[in-house]
Amino acid sequence: MLKSTKTLTALAALLAITLATTAEARQGSFRARGANGVVAGATGANGRAVRARGTTTNADGSTTRASGGAFRGANGSSGYRASTTTANTDGSVTRAGQAAVSGAKGSAASSGSFTRGADGTWSGGRSTSATNAATGNSYSGSTTIDPATGKPVHSGTCTDAAGNVISCN
Repeated sequence: MLKSTKTLTALAALLAITLATTAEARQGSFRARGANGVVAGATGANGRAVRARGTTTNADGSTTRASGGAFRGANGSSGYRASTTTANTDGSVTRAGQAAVSGAKGSAASSGSFTRGADGTWSGGRSTSATNAATGNSYSGSTTIDPATGKPVHSGTCTDAAGNVISCN
């Protein structure tokens, strides 16, 4: 988690330096705008956070929009989110996103993606996991779309700290 936070922070700082055409800063925060996006960050008594977003037209004519953010709390908690969406010239779209958080009470992570084809068909899924720091109990699950019915199909399992399957109630 810390590595992801440091990576996103470094990316945001690099974007601010290289792409900034308009920038403003106040004590403990900054914001910079470039031709394709914006980056902002802040630090204070409760921790620090950074976020960025941007849009670009690719060589093949498709358009990609990406965004992300990360935080680190004064209490040691941390988290991030990132997503990318690409709209292609044939009408197809792809999207992928992920997020994770960890702290004194536990951790959770989720990632997923979907694709809509130029013909209107689509597919995708999401995986999620979470762990309770106090008990060691955890959840792991995924949701996909059944291509035959177009309906979501979910599966999930909860386990105790020893790895034994338990009820998810």
